Amino acid sequence: MKEKFILKQEQLFNTAAALFAEKGYHGTSINDLAQAMGLQKGSLYHYFKSKEELLFMLLDEYISAALLEIEKICALNVDAVEKLRLFMLFYSSFYAGDRDRLVLLINDIDKLSEALRLKIIEKERRYTKALTDIFSQLQAAGIMKKIPPAVAAFAFFGMVHYTCKWFQQDGPVSAEALGEMFLEIFTNGVFVNPVTGGDVNAGEN
Repeated sequence: MKEKFILKQEQLFNTAAALFAEKGYHGTSINDLAQAMGLQKGSLYHYFKSKEELLFMLLDEYISAALLEIEKICALNVDAVEKLRLFMLFYSSFYAGDRDRLVLLINDIDKLSEALRLKIIEKERRYTKALTDIFSQLQAAGIMKKIPPAVAAFAFFGMVHYTCKWFQQDGPVSAEALGEMFLEIFTNGVFVNPVTGGDVNAGEN
């Protein structure tokens, strides 16, 4: 019975995430969700108390799953370079691989009450700190340029989060392959050979 409930809840969450992402949080009613699920409206309240709680559950489950994996990566007995590689590959494929929830995280977190919103933000801060700590370790080892770790972290997050605007999960590039590309771009750049200053336009002459 419990397993059946969990499976139905997962289906409900996926359906709600898709509807919210497509129509917007305010543009989606509980009736819309009930119709999409083929259920009576009243039966949905076995799974959540309100539409706001449903949104919170979607975001909290999403953020918590990412944070669990990130903390596992950070706890590994490997050097900072390997932690950065694992972090970026996981984060890119995880977020690009679930566009609906990423759209909610970017567009609808402000629809939550302050108390619920702060619970999500607190978890976001934990994985932001995880990445900035890795960058700080790289700088301490003399491997990374003197770019503020927070700037580097938010540059990476911005690169990944914007995928909800253009990345197609059924396109020619998989979420995993995209992660490899982002890692390459972020750590090695796009040039075959390193260039500096005016050299960037050398090929135009």
